[in-house]
Order: sequence, then C-alpha cells, then structure tokens
Amino acid sequence: MSNNTMNRTALIFGATGAVGKQVLKSVLKDGTYTKVITVGRRSVELEDSVPQDKLVQKTIDFENLDAHRQDFKDVNDVYCCLGTTRGAAGSAEKFIKFDQQYVLNSAKIIAQENKVDENKLAPVHYLYCSTMGSNKDSVFLYPKTKGQTEEALGEAGFEKVSIFHPAFLEPVEPRKPFRLVETVVFAVYNPINRLFGLSYVTPVDTVGVAMHKVAEDASIKPTDPKNIKKSTIGSLVSHFTNSEIHTIGGAPK
Repeated sequence: MSNNTMNRTALIFGATGAVGKQVLKSVLKDGTYTKVITVGRRSVELEDSVPQDKLVQKTIDFENLDAHRQDFKDVNDVYCCLGTTRGAAGSAEKFIKFDQQYVLNSAKIIAQENKVDENKLAPVHYLYCSTMGSNKDSVFLYPKTKGQTEEALGEAGFEKVSIFHPAFLEPVEPRKPFRLVETVVFAVYNPINRLFGLSYVTPVDTVGVAMHKVAEDASIKPTDPKNIKKSTIGSLVSHFTNSEIHTIGGAPK
C-alpha cells in the first residue's frame, strides 16, 4: 500500500450491515491501522478467526450525536456503510432519516472534530457506499436520496471523499431478517450474470475490499477523469463505478 498508515485510525459506520461487516473484516485482517473503531446502535459479532486486538466498538445514539463527539476525534479514514430500504425503514420519512440524515449529521461532526485549522478542510478520507444509478434529480426515492447524500458529502468539510456505486448487492452471510424476494432474484439472476460475464451482481465482500484498498492506496483512482472532481469547498471527490469495484475488489467478472 502506498499510503503511510502508521498510527492511523479507521472509523466504520454500519459495521453490522452486509457491506460494513466486510469492510471491518478486511481492515482487521489485512489493514495496517493501529486502531479500528466501529460506531453504531449495537456491537458487531465476529468469528474468532478475525483479529480483534485493534478493534474498539462504540454504541451510539444517532438521535443525540453531539453526545458522542469524543468518539469521532483523531480519525483518518471513515468508512460509511449506513443504509436501509424504504420497506425495512417503514416509511419514506424514516428511510431518509436513517439513510441520509444520520450519514450527513455524523459526517458534519467528524469534519468539525478533526480539523487542525479552522480555515482548512479536515485531513480525513471519507468513503461512502452508495449505489449504482444514484441521481439527486431522480423522481424515485432511493436513487434520489443517495444522490443528494453524495453531493452533500462533498461539501461536508473533508479533504478527500470517495464514493462507491455497487450494483445489486449479494450478501455472503444470511440476511436477518430473511429476505425471500432477494433470495429468489439471486437464484434466477446469478447464473445469467455469470454466463454472460455481467457485473450487475456485486458480492458485498468485493465492495468491502475495494473500499479498504482505495483508503490505503492513494494511487487507486477512477479510470475516467470525469469521475474525479473538486467540490465547491475544495474537497477531492472520486466516484468509483460498479465495474471498478469489481476490478479493485478482485471479484471475478
């Protein structure tokens, strides 16, 4: 890895979720961080084969983030894998609260607590798992919310923001609760996806590894220069496509 990760700390949101747990496993097994912090509404359960000597788990209240400012200090790489669906949330309002407001509210505090100079951006690399097809101008709730969140993160106050656009996520562990429709879709679509060499099904461990590699290796960049831009406040914002996630994360096409 080309980045100097000596005495560096990783902070992970959504580590109990499908993608976040794979990010956590990757940084604990192969990362060079001296500390890995998870923050969420509950702790993560890991198998004994995953090294946990660098792991610090924090249980927080997303409705009272100011009470947890201390937990957000002195971090270098922030992996945000918070996400849900409208069905799981119960309503559009609850979906937006969990999927967008929690993300942006915590990002704002992280930027504030890690500034070394009030006139400069926080020296933090923020990595966000979004979705393929996100669009702030979409008429549909899910892609619109993701697109709005992406745009706001570019203005949150970080030196660097990397956004990942995976396709249909394939879990590597059983979902809780069980999702019948998702299981049926994978059973039907996966053989077609592999037969024709498509990349529209993306294993969550591939996403986790890709996010980790991008954080630890500054030489990894989107192949299309159009996907690397400066935000209005000067943050370097990179968008990684689903195909690039497969390539970086090592998934077979």
